[in-house]
Amino acid sequence: NRARGLPSGDGLFLLLDAGTGVPAVLLEEHGYLTDFRTAAAVALTLKYLAPRDAHEALLVGAGALARLTARAMVAQMPLAWLTLWNRTPERAGQLARELAQVVETRIAPALESAVREARVIVTATASTKPLIMASWVAPGTHVTSVGTGSPEKIELEPALLARADKLVADRVFQTERYGNLHHAVAAGVMTRKRVYAELGDLAAGRRPGRERPDEITVADLTGVGVQDAAIAQAVVEALGL
Repeated sequence: NRARGLPSGDGLFLLLDAGTGVPAVLLEEHGYLTDFRTAAAVALTLKYLAPRDAHEALLVGAGALARLTARAMVAQMPLAWLTLWNRTPERAGQLARELAQVVETRIAPALESAVREARVIVTATASTKPLIMASWVAPGTHVTSVGTGSPEKIELEPALLARADKLVADRVFQTERYGNLHHAVAAGVMTRKRVYAELGDLAAGRRPGRERPDEITVADLTGVGVQDAAIAQAVVEALGL
C-alpha cells in the first residue's frame, strides 16, 4: 500500500450506542488514534514518574509513534532540549526538522552516552533486541517504553526492570505476555509481584508516583482497550457527532 500512496497501517474504530448496541460511528484512522492515545499514556507516566526538575529528555525512535510521543513529552514537561536517537540517523534528522517549531533538538551520535546523560528516557521503537542496558541508567532516571506491543519486541534489558525501584505497567497481565516484563519474567529476574503499580493506580491516587529524587522508575506500556475507547469518544465529542 505504501507504494500506492496509501497508509501502510490499517485501523478502524466502531462505536456502538450504549443504550441500543446499534453502530453509531465508524472512524477510519489507520493506526493514528492508537498512536495518539499511546503518546497520551506516555505523558501520564511522565506526570507521575519523571524527575520534577528535568528539563531535557531522550527519545529513542523516529517513526510515526515517536513523532506523536515527542509532542506529548513537550506538552507534559518544560523541556529546553529533546535529544533524539534512531538506528537510522536520517530519520532522526527528519523528526528534528519536524519538531523545530516545538522544541530545541539534537541528534545523539551514540545511544549509550545519550542514555548515561539522560534523566528522562522514552523508547518508541519496534526493536526485537534490548536497546537500553541496566548499567547505563543512572540513579534518579525515569524510563518509559512503549514499543513492545507483541511478544517478540523488547526495548529494555531485563536487568533494568529488576534494578528499578518502581516498575509501573499499564496492565500487568498484558505486559506479562507482550511487554518488557514478559522478557524479564522469562529471564528469571522478575515476577509480577514485583510490579509496583498499574498506571491507573497512579492516576487515581491509589499509589504515589516518584517519591525520592534518586529512584529509578520504569513504565512498561503495551496499550489497553480503555485508552482506545477514551480517544475515540474524545474525537466523537470534538466533531460534535
